[in-house]
Amino acid sequence: MKAQEGIYNLSKGVDSLSKEEHGVFFDAVQRLGLPNEVKQGAVAVYLDFKSRPIGEYNAGQKNLKIFLIASVSLAAKAMGDLRTDQEFESKMFVSREMLVDAEDRIIRALMIRDRIKPFPELVLQLTRRQIESMAEGFAQSELVSTGEKEELVQRSYSYLDVAVERGLGPSMSYRGRAAGVMLKAVQDLGLQISEADIARAAGFDKRSMEINKDVIDDLLKDSKT
Repeated sequence: MKAQEGIYNLSKGVDSLSKEEHGVFFDAVQRLGLPNEVKQGAVAVYLDFKSRPIGEYNAGQKNLKIFLIASVSLAAKAMGDLRTDQEFESKMFVSREMLVDAEDRIIRALMIRDRIKPFPELVLQLTRRQIESMAEGFAQSELVSTGEKEELVQRSYSYLDVAVERGLGPSMSYRGRAAGVMLKAVQDLGLQISEADIARAAGFDKRSMEINKDVIDDLLKDSKT
């Protein structure tokens, strides 16, 4: 099943949003220039999340804005519409840490594996989009050239495939997967990107980065790409 088709199966439409939610969503659409399929997918994911216990709790606490924005981020990645975290930070004025946390809560709360596409396949797709997003961010910061960016993406893809073949399960977050394989690729290619740069791009603190790095390193031991 294509991600687009799966998300459409969830679609309920913006008419189901409250006036306040519609205002936030419309602002995101305008600031980010979202295509129609991402808009529909984001609303569907958000409304499904909102109907779950954690969504009801956050509605009561009046802090659903970050979850609506995180729904946009997940829908864009799932449908191949590349968006960097920097774009959400600069245009939507949300911190990367809050965005990462909200994405993780949505994925765990919705059990998206049963609603859009098989969970391992979804995590793999989100990981690939995150690799592309991080590499694009490094290019924009002039840490890599265009050629180096493409090489970094392809090498990261290769390591990701090997890690999955060797037992990397979907329990590790897609951002953790992307950070772990990209660090390995950066080291192989001799690029001037630090571990701290990668951690920031993935939205992780040092401790989380070390945990993900150790898991990926163990899986990729003696691997050649």
